Amino acid sequence: MPLDLPNRPLIFVAHPDDETIACAGLLQRALTSLVVFATDGAAPGFGCERRFGSLKAYSDLRFQEASRALAHIPSASLQRLTKPDGAYFVEVHLFEELPQAATALSAIARSFSPEVIISHAYEGAHIDHDACAFVAMQVSTALALKLYEVPLYWLDQRGKPVLQRFRSDGDDVVEFQLSEAEIQVKKRMMAEYHTQRGTVSTFDPGCERMRLAAINSSAFSVAQCRDYMYQERRPRFYHTRGHRISAKTLLRKFAEFEASRVRRDRSNV
Repeated sequence: MPLDLPNRPLIFVAHPDDETIACAGLLQRALTSLVVFATDGAAPGFGCERRFGSLKAYSDLRFQEASRALAHIPSASLQRLTKPDGAYFVEVHLFEELPQAATALSAIARSFSPEVIISHAYEGAHIDHDACAFVAMQVSTALALKLYEVPLYWLDQRGKPVLQRFRSDGDDVVEFQLSEAEIQVKKRMMAEYHTQRGTVSTFDPGCERMRLAAINSSAFSVAQCRDYMYQERRPRFYHTRGHRISAKTLLRKFAEFEASRVRRDRSNV
């Protein structure tokens, strides 16, 4: 399927490295682009405190990597989503603060004036990815912008990861091959993510996929997976990382957001 690639996209992703894996080729082809990172990239309770000294140190390191990666594309810039008090959204907790995240992204989008927003597909793999997909849908609708979605990964029925493919591929999926020069730039960007080396290396740098997303809240009324690995509260012991949260909890947050928006719209009539 042919696609006129946007010259001024806003790429809204959950964590440093998501933008490179999914959109490094697109970023190279755009005249001007802005990458917005939704979370601090430092999930509590997964052992990062022990390995890097503190969650802040780990987060700082990840964003140093992001800065170096995006420096390979002079036309690309980055920004971090922040709360009104200047704090960052904590990884794996983004879904708990959807209204604040939507407000923050809307303000950035109004300032940047993108042609389109590009974000994660709703695919039931990482709770932050799915929260980003929902926030991007809300902001795109409010600002009358086209929304494109990109796949990263999800698990099939055998529990095997499916990389860079949508759960339902169709004629609407745009697949484009990167040139050798673009692949080399993307590889250099991927190599900047030293802390994520094992994860980043599993993705194919030569192909990227995207499609026009349905701007429809009903798409977020069905869980794409049973549950997510999630740390509900700061653990006393690192082995508690196996705790899981039901995907229905995320759907409840989506529904609460929608209900609040409807009440707000009615009060403004």
